[in-house]
Amino acid sequence: MGSYTDRETGRQLHAAAFQLDEYLGDGTSWTTSLRLASPYRAEQTVLFAEQDADHRLFELDAAADWPEVPWIWLDLEHHRGETGAIVRPGSPRLVRDLLAAVEGTDGSLPLTSDLLDITAGHVGELCGWLFDANRRVPVVVFTPDPQATDEQHRFATRLARDVAGVAVVVRLPDAAAAAAFSRHVGPHLQVYGGAMRTYLPGLTPQELFPRRHRVLSAATMRALRSRSANAVRDQVLSLSTRRTSPPSYPLVRRVLARGSAEQSAARRRPQVPPAMPQPTLFPDPAEQTLFPTPTESAPSLDRVPDTEPPMPALAEGVESAEANRVLRASLTLGGIDPSAIGLATVPADQRLLEVERRALQDLLIRSVKAAQAAESAATTGTVLKLAEATTEIELLYAEIDDLTQQLGEEQRSQAELEYVRTERDVATIDLSDSERDNERLRARARWLESELTRHQVHLAGVEPPDDFAPPEIPASIVEVLDFASARLPNLEIGATSDAAAGLDVHPRAEHWAFKIWKALAALNSYAEARKSGQWSNSFLAWCLEPPSGGKAVPATWAAMSESETTNTMPKLREARTFTVPRAVIPAGRLYMPAHVKIQQGGTPCPRIHFHDDTGGATGQVYVGYVGDHLPTANFK
Repeated sequence: MGSYTDRETGRQLHAAAFQLDEYLGDGTSWTTSLRLASPYRAEQTVLFAEQDADHRLFELDAAADWPEVPWIWLDLEHHRGETGAIVRPGSPRLVRDLLAAVEGTDGSLPLTSDLLDITAGHVGELCGWLFDANRRVPVVVFTPDPQATDEQHRFATRLARDVAGVAVVVRLPDAAAAAAFSRHVGPHLQVYGGAMRTYLPGLTPQELFPRRHRVLSAATMRALRSRSANAVRDQVLSLSTRRTSPPSYPLVRRVLARGSAEQSAARRRPQVPPAMPQPTLFPDPAEQTLFPTPTESAPSLDRVPDTEPPMPALAEGVESAEANRVLRASLTLGGIDPSAIGLATVPADQRLLEVERRALQDLLIRSVKAAQAAESAATTGTVLKLAEATTEIELLYAEIDDLTQQLGEEQRSQAELEYVRTERDVATIDLSDSERDNERLRARARWLESELTRHQVHLAGVEPPDDFAPPEIPASIVEVLDFASARLPNLEIGATSDAAAGLDVHPRAEHWAFKIWKALAALNSYAEARKSGQWSNSFLAWCLEPPSGGKAVPATWAAMSESETTNTMPKLREARTFTVPRAVIPAGRLYMPAHVKIQQGGTPCPRIHFHDDTGGATGQVYVGYVGDHLPTANFK
């Protein structure tokens, strides 16, 4: 815990951090970290006017972003042991309990773990949330699905619970609400037909890139079935891991670091012994002493009054005048001036010698005590200086820890940036390939138009008939598979919707859907040419030199075999073995090493595995798998 006061403005910032580590029997562990900030403005700033800021360690930057309202930031980490099972993330119960206890908001958007049903009369309020510039969490909107109303409600309710605190789930319960929503957001941002759409922060009514707000079709959710909640939850939670912390987070972290350092220094600060009182070498008048005071009727050292009672008999070995002279000399050598004590002038007067001896001894004792008090004061001063140095060291260590944490966060940001750069490079390669293909096709189209013109057939600028127009490709990979099954008669697509639906939750799903359609169309065109006898070579040769009118993909996409390791390892072969008709092979299952690389690298890395039976009994191409990269010896 820690607190900080801005002396100039009187603002106060209170911060606290909590961490809970849970270790389970299977070797896994969970770490829940919570940080909270609570700003406060003091009414009297004059109390803080005197401040020696130049000599304070760990002084905070008053110009840093100051939180305007209290906030809570919670991180949940799962550390899987060697034998532990993979655990999907979800909203901790602590978040749901906090949202149930207090009214949490993100801008104007209420944060809740409940599903929000928005009727037609409240669509305007929903749009206000969506277009709020201060919103930092996604909003997931479900449209009514007449085919699976109850299933969708259960799915949306479970999703709202799982993403509490990092997203808000909204359902339009009927067609009237869905129609009102479409009118408010416009055709570029609408969602309909039982689909779900995730609206990211920064949404504007004139959205320049509406497709970044992903749509998940009802068909994909039905294909995922019970896994749909996990897939959508993973998509939403992956967005939360990339969310930046509040602007005041660095300030709060430094307050916590300083507070922790001060507490640690206080625990380690040594106990300062009480300082010994500094005695005087000569007593005060009221102090009992052996040395005669001026108010006493002190006897003169050269005569003893007749009225003085006789001194008791001295024990054997009583101090002599010589012993007093030795004691007086010792005091002088020790730096103590004994001249204030009178010297007995009558050597035979034992009483005067005794008075002198006791006075000298009293002076000696007081001198020893004064030396001890001086040593104690020096020790106390040393201990205090050591305590101050310890505090300064603790604060410096806290400063180092805070900077180390900042460095770690910077390194993680660099790693994420590197991943984004890799994704960008892959996308750039894809774009370059597409542009080259596009330019090649445009050049061919211009040549064909010129040839036709040379033969008095003028088709430049004439739109092709509907039969030759490219079809409207679905944006969902699952829908592309259904689309291909209905339109590509030379393909047989197996039960791979589950694997394909796992790709649909990724931001690049629409791009992959288009490339998967191109690959399936190329396989269909190849199979048709093989059936008609126009082609007798492999699919790879087809992609290298496609005949006139034939659909193909770049040859770099096609791979007709796997590595020797994959071919020989039973587990890897089994992962690539899929169901085919018994007319193809009596066993009904076949190893399919041939595949199309939809993406050349990155994660996910979609693949299409197929078997070419165009030269066999059926003359078909069988697609056994469409989904993420299957495991290899180096990739699991």
